[in-house]
Amino acid sequence: MAKDLIKTPLAEIRWCKLLEARKQFDETKPPAYSCELLLDNDNPEHREWLIEMEDQYAEIHGNTKKSVHAFPWAPDKEKPKERTVVRFKLPEFTRKDGTKSEGPTLMDSRKTPWDRSVEIGNGSKVIVAFDIYGWQTPTGNGMTFQPRAAMVVDLVEAPNRDATTAFDVVEGGFAQACPF
Repeated sequence: MAKDLIKTPLAEIRWCKLLEARKQFDETKPPAYSCELLLDNDNPEHREWLIEMEDQYAEIHGNTKKSVHAFPWAPDKEKPKERTVVRFKLPEFTRKDGTKSEGPTLMDSRKTPWDRSVEIGNGSKVIVAFDIYGWQTPTGNGMTFQPRAAMVVDLVEAPNRDATTAFDVVEGGFAQACPF
């Protein structure tokens, strides 16, 4: 049975790694699709959504002991009074046949499939659809929000990462012989 998807309110995204799975800091863990959503603490819709997510914990785990990391959100380190950061992570896995699991479905505001050559930059506004993975450890229980889809409503393109664009051709400078 498929898990129900839950949607976030429209909010700013950062560290968007939803186009391809990236290595994690802990190299024993598989690559993962991930992002952070920045909720505005003064926005009533954002506050209400966080309360609903606390209710999800009770639905999944009941009245059990919470881990220190039970919830995938915390005050923003840069602006702790103004924003709450919600983390999303979906580990990539390899199937028995050697194929890799798919990442989240991405689309624009008209539900057009995302052009995967366009990186989603910090400050873009998105709605994330996700399911919840409830986990248990001896020290307490918690939740991981696994992104399954994202709609980009307002795009801020990530800066061009092609380092060659920093240079102009220097006429009369050294040039390698053409190998063909």
